[in-house]
Amino acid sequence: LVLERGYDNVTVDMICEAASISPRTFFNHAGSKERAVLGIEPPLPEQSLREAYVAGLGGSPLRDVLVMMTSVLVDAGAGGYDLMRKRRTILEATPALALSEVSRLESAQQAMVDLIDRRLAASEPAAREQAEERARRAAMLFSIAVGILHRLAHDWMERGIPDDAEAAIDDALRLARGIVAE
Repeated sequence: LVLERGYDNVTVDMICEAASISPRTFFNHAGSKERAVLGIEPPLPEQSLREAYVAGLGGSPLRDVLVMMTSVLVDAGAGGYDLMRKRRTILEATPALALSEVSRLESAQQAMVDLIDRRLAASEPAAREQAEERARRAAMLFSIAVGILHRLAHDWMERGIPDDAEAAIDDALRLARGIVAE
């Protein structure tokens, strides 16, 4: 509906009518038109996977965070990619909504940076007294991971999820390391 008419031209009543639900049901589940269009919560890995990440999944903190973050994409499957494409189209057409989405994602970003910081603290106990530098490293590691994840997600939306997602992650990491070493 929003893709057809534009975000600003669609009302909650129109959404309710198209979904055959009452406004009360809509607000109980979505809370707002914005949440209905963009999703209720930013996608974060399950708590058990986040705890496993802190303990170490067998790779570097960067590789492991990519494995964890891509698991959210892989779990979404083709339907999730289609939904992401549609949301991206809506955000591109609605700058105010895009700005709101950036703000909403900041809390998810901070949760991920805090998780990476916990992983670094657990894997580098001698460096605990250097918490400020570790927090900076965690934020940089997250930024690098997001850049790689963005590229992977774009490729996967175009070509589909590869059979071996971890091999694709390793390939992306090799490429990124080569670029950074230049």
